[in-house]
Amino acid sequence: MTGRDAILALKKAVGEPDLAARRSAEEALAALGPDAVPEIVRALGEAPQTMRWYLSRAIARMGLPAFEPVIEAIRSSDNPEVRRYLTASLAALGEAAIPLLVRLLADDDVAVRGAAALALCRIGDPAMPALKEASQCDDPFLRNSASLVLFRMGEEGIMELFSEAGE
Repeated sequence: MTGRDAILALKKAVGEPDLAARRSAEEALAALGPDAVPEIVRALGEAPQTMRWYLSRAIARMGLPAFEPVIEAIRSSDNPEVRRYLTASLAALGEAAIPLLVRLLADDDVAVRGAAALALCRIGDPAMPALKEASQCDDPFLRNSASLVLFRMGEEGIMELFSEAGE
C-alpha cells in the first residue's frame, strides 16, 4: 500500500483504542515524509478531533522538511481546526523552526502570520532573541509583527519599542 491508501489505513489506525497501535500509526505516517503532508492534511479535515492530535504529531515528527508543506497547507486551508493543528505541528518543531517562523511574521497571508505568531508563542523563551532582533529590523511590517508577538509573550519594555517605531 502506498500513497493515499496507506495514509487512509494509517489514519484509521490512529483512531484505534489501543495506545500502542495509535503511536505505531503515528510513527508510520511520519516515516512517509513531507510528501505525505497534503494527504495527512486532508485526513486532518476529515478526522474526528481525537485522531487529529496523532495526525498533527506525525507531521511534527517529520521535522523541518515538513515546514514548507505545512505552510502551504495553512495557506490553502479554509478550516480553522485544521490550521490550528498545523500550527501545533509548527510549534512542535521547536527551536530549529524559529528563524523560519520569524520570517513568516511578514507574510502576506494573515493565516500564515497568525500561525507563525502562535507557534513562536508556544515555543516561548528560546524564540525571544530572534523576536527581539526582528523587532528592531528595517522592515516595518516585520518589526511591528515581532513586537506584537513579544508583547503577547509578556516581554516587558516592548511597548517602548513600539512607540519608538512610530516616531
